[in-house]
Amino acid sequence: VYRHNMHPSEPDIFGIPPDASIRHGLRIYILSIIFAGIALFQWIIIQYFLDWGKYRLSPVRYGYWLVITFFGISVLSCTAFGRKFPCNMFLIAFIVESSTLYIAMEQLNTKGILVNIYAGLIVICLVITSIIYGAYVPMRLVPGDLMLSVLVALGNIMLALFFLNAYVFTSSVIYSIVRNYFAFVAVTMIMYTATIIHDRQFYVPKDEYLFLSVLIFFGHMILHERVLALSVKETGEVDC
Repeated sequence: VYRHNMHPSEPDIFGIPPDASIRHGLRIYILSIIFAGIALFQWIIIQYFLDWGKYRLSPVRYGYWLVITFFGISVLSCTAFGRKFPCNMFLIAFIVESSTLYIAMEQLNTKGILVNIYAGLIVICLVITSIIYGAYVPMRLVPGDLMLSVLVALGNIMLALFFLNAYVFTSSVIYSIVRNYFAFVAVTMIMYTATIIHDRQFYVPKDEYLFLSVLIFFGHMILHERVLALSVKETGEVDC
């Protein structure tokens, strides 16, 4: 029996050829864990050697981080040269490092090492729960293309509102609304990515594992920022 090519338009390679002995989903999750491990290692180094708390850091840094990182992800996913080696490696390094450094700054606002540990554990549970939801819950209950498109469109409006607030209104309420919104987008994005990884949404070339792993990592970092901010609000002046 001869099998015809079901996907004739599939590109040859997006970056480095995947190891056929490693399952597609497992490869993506392992890479996401590696990215998180790289971030954790740098956070430990930064916490030990640097004290950014003595510097005046504007809240607008959150908006710049989102815009710059979203741009890197867009180039990685939507352009031919962004998907090719070695450009994709540079983009991934940029995305991981920008997120790592931003979260490192946010961690310096917390009241102790235990707060950061608890925040990290909570975020890991959120990410794993979102992945399981996207991978196994009936598709009618899982975010689809339309919902994600609407959320991204609203995200552009939210970013515009964020910068308008940063330079005109400076309202802490608007800051919280925008950040909570993007935390919700991050959960939705992780669920949606899980449906793609587990072949529940639509076909994606198996060489796209780098892009999908970066999406999970970025969603992880957005959630990490939100949990850290909430921990600072709740702990107040209590040292942990």
